[in-house]
Amino acid sequence: MKTIRSWRRALWRRARRHGESGQALAEIAIALPLLLLMLIGIWEFARAYQIQQVVVNAAREGAREVVLPTGTGGSTGTIATATATVNNYLASGAISGATVTITPADESAHETGTAITVDVSVPYSFALIGPLIELATGNSGGPGDITLSSRATMRHE
Repeated sequence: MKTIRSWRRALWRRARRHGESGQALAEIAIALPLLLLMLIGIWEFARAYQIQQVVVNAAREGAREVVLPTGTGGSTGTIATATATVNNYLASGAISGATVTITPADESAHETGTAITVDVSVPYSFALIGPLIELATGNSGGPGDITLSSRATMRHE
């Protein structure tokens, strides 16, 4: 027991003598910002991926609304109801500013066997990491802004 204590004291004295007492603090000062930047990046890309999944599901629901029979007479949904369905789906995910395009846009072309395509695109800005990228690269408005989009095609049966 006595020898371990004496070794510990000798190592401590030697470390103080050689100026290694602040080494851990310097390592933390270098590593902590990098770890926090990685954590923020993971958070931001996870949020973008979650929004992308909502956009995919909204496009699918919009296409489904157009091709499914809605009434007792067998009439299918209209472009207006499909657009409203997409916007309601996005609003429930707290997403706004979407562009919805349904082709063919002519409702008379929606016959049996016709493929209906619903395109949904949403602008997305990286809230935390975008300004940091802009600060590092000097580009304004570029690296932190992307467009998330999805396309769903269904056929009238």
